[in-house]
Amino acid sequence: MGLISWLASVMVLAALTVHAEEGPHRFSVDLPTGWQQASHLRLVLEGMTVAGGQPFKLRAAAILEGAEPVMLGSAGIVGDRSVGSAPRRLPTLLIDVTRPLGKLADRLGTQPAITIRIDAVDGRNVPVGGLDWSVQSVRLEKSGRK
Repeated sequence: MGLISWLASVMVLAALTVHAEEGPHRFSVDLPTGWQQASHLRLVLEGMTVAGGQPFKLRAAAILEGAEPVMLGSAGIVGDRSVGSAPRRLPTLLIDVTRPLGKLADRLGTQPAITIRIDAVDGRNVPVGGLDWSVQSVRLEKSGRK
């Protein structure tokens, strides 16, 4: 690897690291029109950057005023030891939230958006400390009819 390509790699990794954060992330996510009638609802996380080799799980919960968070779903991130601790990009992650969000339909009423908290946890659902990760966009996607 030449010096120029090595420097370019370091600059790209540094740029990715700037956007990563530790701890839970909160997002205000628009509820799609007619979401209550959809047969499938997915939480779509795009443009993720994760710390290299450590496996973990992303757990999504709805945050409702005056209530405990409601678990929506989770997805595992496989660790890649070949990259060490270097950040790596994942294009898209899908979490099925059909049932839990459907159970919240009466409580959400005609709200245009919902607050979703996403935590990085280990296999026992214990928060993973010191783990940097980020996501460029989060949205709800519907498909089909009931």
